[in-house]
Amino acid sequence: MRVKQHVTGANTGAMKTPLLVRLLLVNACLVCTALAQPAELSLPSVVATPGASLVLPINLASRLSSVAGLQFDLQYDNSALTVTATVADAARASGKTLYFADLAPNQRRFLVQGLNRNPIIDGAVIHLFVAVSPGAPAGAYTPQFSNVVATDPSGQPATLVAAPGALMIGGTQYSGSGLQPEGVLNAAGLFAGPIAPGEILILLGAGIGSASPQQPSGSPTSSVLGGTSVSFDGTLAPLLYSALNQVNAIAPYGVSGKTSTQVTITQGGMAVAGLLLPVAEASPAIFTMDGSGIGQGAILNQDQALNSPSKPALKGSVVTLFASGAGQTDPPGVDGQIASGSLPKPLLPVSVQIGGVDAKVLYAGAAPGFAAGLLQVDCMVPVASPSGPAISIVLFVGQASSQAAVTLAIR
Repeated sequence: MRVKQHVTGANTGAMKTPLLVRLLLVNACLVCTALAQPAELSLPSVVATPGASLVLPINLASRLSSVAGLQFDLQYDNSALTVTATVADAARASGKTLYFADLAPNQRRFLVQGLNRNPIIDGAVIHLFVAVSPGAPAGAYTPQFSNVVATDPSGQPATLVAAPGALMIGGTQYSGSGLQPEGVLNAAGLFAGPIAPGEILILLGAGIGSASPQQPSGSPTSSVLGGTSVSFDGTLAPLLYSALNQVNAIAPYGVSGKTSTQVTITQGGMAVAGLLLPVAEASPAIFTMDGSGIGQGAILNQDQALNSPSKPALKGSVVTLFASGAGQTDPPGVDGQIASGSLPKPLLPVSVQIGGVDAKVLYAGAAPGFAAGLLQVDCMVPVASPSGPAISIVLFVGQASSQAAVTLAIR
């Protein structure tokens, strides 16, 4: 009897073990399936009308993967769409820079990377500013991804897939404004937000500028370029550049003290776009070497050589950075005035941190020889600052700070 019970017990145990193993295997397969889910790039699905201005985020969902750098090609119908791109918040917060180049008139390659191993956080990595041609026929115009590759923080290949969404164009001519809040960018940092008096701006939108690229002739700025003008509450802004879907302007100092301002773009005296924008005392940003608003700053060493990893600044030496968005000055700023003689200085206090260490500011004011709105800051590299090819530098004007991930090289 005891033997029978023992055998029965053994048989019972033998029956339970395969069931347990099967459950463990199922759970393991579920975990493996989750781990195998690749990171994904995606574009939203939108419906637009001819002449519309769109801001389309390219979003990253890392899922259980880790992506530190990525590259892809985007193909689009350039007969109907004009595409401009800037780095978005997720890539910016991860210290990544956006690079792109046209492989063909209708194909652009994008690269998002940085001098760090930080994984890119989930969210928008790129903002696409898409201008729809007024004559675009109704139909599907979804941009297509190809050659999508990625690396993980260790530099090994990472699996990344892309979902293009859908872009449908139809209906009658767009009757709204060709300018969107996300299309009014600080020219140094390429971020949207409240504008400051004297801030240098890039305005992106469908058909807001002149038919062909225009720049001032004989002076750094002009109130009208190619028949295009920009006004803030009726005051004409100095213009630096105008093209079909882009206008570079300097916010008039007259917006100082206001909480909002009405921006109006006109062509030949006819309003083509308008937008109510918030106003801040200051919205500082440091110019960068590649114009992306991230990475190596447009900074001069004490010997006036461009700062770079191959030409780092010495600790205790003076470096010069250039910025915009410092706000009203003393004496009050004059729109379009070329800085000379008694140089205006920001009303708000200016400070700099290099590698998290306070830097002594020797000068903060107008950049001699340039139009009002460009800020020059001379500061001393702290002896206590860290060394390296990409040390963070942050500009503070009052309580506002410049964009993250701007760097300089220090030896």
